[in-house]
Amino acid sequence: MQSPSLRLLTLAIVLLGTPLSAIAQQLEEVVVSAQRRVTDLQSTPVAVTSLSSVQLERRAITEAMDIVRQVPNLVAFNNVTLGASNSYFMRGIGSTESLATFDPPVITYQDEVVNVRQNNNNTLLVEVERVEVLRGPQGTLFGRNTSGGAINITTKKPDDQLRGNVQVRVGEFSELMIKGMINVPITDRIFAKFSAYNLEDDGWQTSVITGEDYNSVDGFGARAALRFEIDDGVTWDISADIFDQDHQNLSSIVDTALSSTVHSADDGPVWVLGSGERNDVYLSNCKTGAGALQWVRNGCTANETFGINVYSNLEVDLDGPTLNIIGGYRELDHNFVSPLFASLRAGFDLPLANNGDHDMLQLEAKLSGVTMDGRLNYVTGVFFMEEENFSVFETSLANPAFGGVFLVLDLNFMENETENLAWYGQVDYQVNDQWTLTGGLRLTNEEKTIPFYENTARGFDLADIQAAGIATSMEVSKVSYRLVASYQASDDVMLFASATTGFKSGGWNGRAAAANLMTPFNEEEALSFELGARTEWFDNRLRINATLFNVTYDGLQLPALAFPPAVGQAPVFTTNNVGEEEVSGLEIDWSAGLTEGLSLYGSIGLQDAEYNSTSLAAQAGGIFPSTPVQRTPDMTWIFGLEYTNEIGGGGEFYINADIQSTDDYFANGSADPDQFNPGWESVSASVGYISANDRWRVQLDCKNCLDERWWTTTFLNARFIADPMRWGLSAQFNFG
Repeated sequence: MQSPSLRLLTLAIVLLGTPLSAIAQQLEEVVVSAQRRVTDLQSTPVAVTSLSSVQLERRAITEAMDIVRQVPNLVAFNNVTLGASNSYFMRGIGSTESLATFDPPVITYQDEVVNVRQNNNNTLLVEVERVEVLRGPQGTLFGRNTSGGAINITTKKPDDQLRGNVQVRVGEFSELMIKGMINVPITDRIFAKFSAYNLEDDGWQTSVITGEDYNSVDGFGARAALRFEIDDGVTWDISADIFDQDHQNLSSIVDTALSSTVHSADDGPVWVLGSGERNDVYLSNCKTGAGALQWVRNGCTANETFGINVYSNLEVDLDGPTLNIIGGYRELDHNFVSPLFASLRAGFDLPLANNGDHDMLQLEAKLSGVTMDGRLNYVTGVFFMEEENFSVFETSLANPAFGGVFLVLDLNFMENETENLAWYGQVDYQVNDQWTLTGGLRLTNEEKTIPFYENTARGFDLADIQAAGIATSMEVSKVSYRLVASYQASDDVMLFASATTGFKSGGWNGRAAAANLMTPFNEEEALSFELGARTEWFDNRLRINATLFNVTYDGLQLPALAFPPAVGQAPVFTTNNVGEEEVSGLEIDWSAGLTEGLSLYGSIGLQDAEYNSTSLAAQAGGIFPSTPVQRTPDMTWIFGLEYTNEIGGGGEFYINADIQSTDDYFANGSADPDQFNPGWESVSASVGYISANDRWRVQLDCKNCLDERWWTTTFLNARFIADPMRWGLSAQFNFG
């Protein structure tokens, strides 16, 4: 008998081979800003998945974590215990660290402003126009720390129409979300938009120790946006948002009848249905006191992110070229208590408490335009970014029965800063009607410093680190480039070949338990080659986009456990440049309009990853050239359908459903047997109705509709599993 995966792939092949007479619905044009200017997807030589606001809604994509269901060769999961923090692994590269001395290789942008920290990248997608996921290095136009790719979010801007909406959503685990928006034209040249939301649910885990519910979400956010049409050809968009969110994602136990130290990665007898909804945390679900260090002393665990973001984009038409002056400011306060080792230390928790203050300023001038009778497109600019972080992080032994914390193992105070200055430019030159050549360059200078560091529990500080011969500042100058040759074989077929580079910044092992362990690591470099095809068939009723890639990561940054902790000790992890990794693969995105109202969509990602070389330090940690590359499944795929039909005198009824599949992989660098993830499949679906004239709409949807159980990541053999089935019913009223 064929497996479900094979049956679905067979069905897709059959449907794509449907006779022309059965294909009746043209596909809509898709626009992207993957080249820092708006272009048609089919003419853009970048591997990109783009999701519109309608697709986000109908595919039940409400937060950034949901995007992973739609993107080939992307694996994502929450950083351990942190529900607001996503760790992305794309084309074999990613990061599991959220401390400010480590940078991720897949970066999120919103309205062209970078979100440098991984702490709060699980963004709630409210008033979003589209989301683009750019796969592979984006070092020329997007810069540092996009060696794996970039997630580009574009929000909806104010306009000249008086309108608004109110939506109420109820769902599983007592979910209640209320959100609203109003767009107001203040004058004929000034428009405003205000939106806000409040989200609550009770959580889907219960502690077998305290009896309390965990993994709840409690969040609030508001956004104000203004558009000034100052003059003909001069527009200024400015916005500010504020958010406050408490969202944990704790590890699950397998079976309380077994030893609490047995956390199986298998789907065998010890993986009991329903066990994922239990944990054995001793700390209470509360926030008593000011900040994480006080919470844990009062027997609490929580994860709170509070932030303020400001965006500004002044666009000036210079009678041909367009100048954009872009500014952004982010302020993030992150407080959390992570009960990481409750299941491994019988009778008490070994929590990590963290107070973090993260500030970032971005300034950029971008010039773009067309010249030489439309044959030359160009984008160039100057980029500046400054980041300041102050973190206090503590590891302790704790139990509410003993009055909270009873032994401090580590207490670190750290300040670190980054300044990044870059010039970039890219030109697309149309040689003739078929050939276009693209050249891009980025010159980057970056300086990182640690002005202050002290571990009061271990008794060492910045002077001791420097005395150990470790530099507390680093400066690097890098050149990133992109070369592309595109060939327009016909109106419906574009082929391209490209070579692209990028890099991820170096840093320090900030969780050092001794001065000599505060070791630095150098930048990680990526070199990618791609062959791509962007094709449309049957009068734009079938779209198939394919990208064949090979990417090499040199100076690969990889964290590993320095030594297993004894009872009463905290673990020590170090990140090093461990060698060279090479990943080759194929990605295919497709969509097809079949009969009127019925369309299919999907993607498939294939990849093969290996280490070309590993250092002696890596081999001492169990990472050899023959070791499987972590979190790099051989295949990921999605197959979906959408059906719409006009009913009720002009209203629209729709159904959307898809199934996603991820092959097996190892979850850590040394490929320990207990870190083997057997993979998973998951179904999402929605059904909805939009009234005539879009006065109101209603939607019933579910994620993980079949309530499958799989684990997403591990920490010292503790399993963190995906959310169980979630359903939601939303009703929205539109006015104006």
